Amino acid sequence: MGFGNGFKHEDSSEMLEVGNYTAKIVKAEIKSGSYGDYIQAEVEVKDHPNCNPHIFLLNDRPEQGYGSMTTEQAQKMWDRNMTLFFANFGIPEGDFEPAHWIGKVGEITVQQQRKNTQYNEIVPYKTKPRNTVKKAAETSAPAESKSEEVPDNFIF
Repeated sequence: MGFGNGFKHEDSSEMLEVGNYTAKIVKAEIKSGSYGDYIQAEVEVKDHPNCNPHIFLLNDRPEQGYGSMTTEQAQKMWDRNMTLFFANFGIPEGDFEPAHWIGKVGEITVQQQRKNTQYNEIVPYKTKPRNTVKKAAETSAPAESKSEEVPDNFIF
């Protein structure tokens, strides 16, 4: 056997379970991609120093609808989500300068991605994680026992 033969990568990062966590924004910057400008923010999660996921993306306000959403619906959802984000991290509403966000602390929710459920994603405010488990046929259970599905919030 030669030097290093048989090496196997060991990932020392902790995969965060679905749930709510306290996090501090440690890095944030505006970037451009195929869907336009977005802000990429990196967080430190309290009591989980080496965790995944630890980055979330905030896309720019949509100029048109997507999927079955009209432009007005998409913009209203984006405005609501940004209002929640600003309030959660104590950032003045409308402050889209990422450098001002560094050091801000808030609650995040880690939930399964909608389309790729083996991976988790961050929702940058506290909410009920979406239920991605396929439901069996609805029974005559009371309406209040049905789980509320959380829409894709920031990654369009």
